[in-house]
Amino acid sequence: MAAAAFLALSPAGFAQENDTAKLAERNRILESEASLAKNPVSYMIIDLQEGAVRLKARGLVLKQWDIRSSRQWGKSVPIKEYKLLGKSALSKPERKNITPGKEDNNKDKTKKEPGEPEVLELKDMPVHFILNFEENIRVSFRPKTSRLWPSLMNFGKGVSWFVFLPLKTLWLGVGGKSFTEIEVVMPNEGESQGVYWSFLEGHGTIIICRN
Repeated sequence: MAAAAFLALSPAGFAQENDTAKLAERNRILESEASLAKNPVSYMIIDLQEGAVRLKARGLVLKQWDIRSSRQWGKSVPIKEYKLLGKSALSKPERKNITPGKEDNNKDKTKKEPGEPEVLELKDMPVHFILNFEENIRVSFRPKTSRLWPSLMNFGKGVSWFVFLPLKTLWLGVGGKSFTEIEVVMPNEGESQGVYWSFLEGHGTIIICRN
């Protein structure tokens, strides 16, 4: 009995327990992804441990974006599938209303025919945005940038992290509620826009947080 207790408290015991926990976590990841991969639709994985966001289908990586850094506030996030409820941004991309037959002031050769819908491109996507998931989980994305306006936005988000989130924790705690806030910093604006472009409402997502 004493020997078993000593083994549990020894470095070898801690290592064995840690290995067991990692194996259990890996199994949960595989089981969750297997459930998503059996369907003929794409899904997303936000992997904060390996620092990557992946768009996958049938277990194959279709696109991957590297994560520069991340941090988390609030309750832990169990490894399972979460549905994307929606995306929010200060400047959401919208198609312009087109009036059939109305002349466009732009007379260049790329002018679209009357009534032809405007096609949104990657460059039209926001660089700062929030993904809202089930169970009161929010994942915000922002880029590492030197441009003035995005840099000011980044500064404001940094202040909010240490001011607003503690107040939100206290407010929701009074009612016995909890939430999770995850902030992801992408290497540049293009990577951030690519993630926004690829996430679709209802997308099945696995979130793997750092231990």
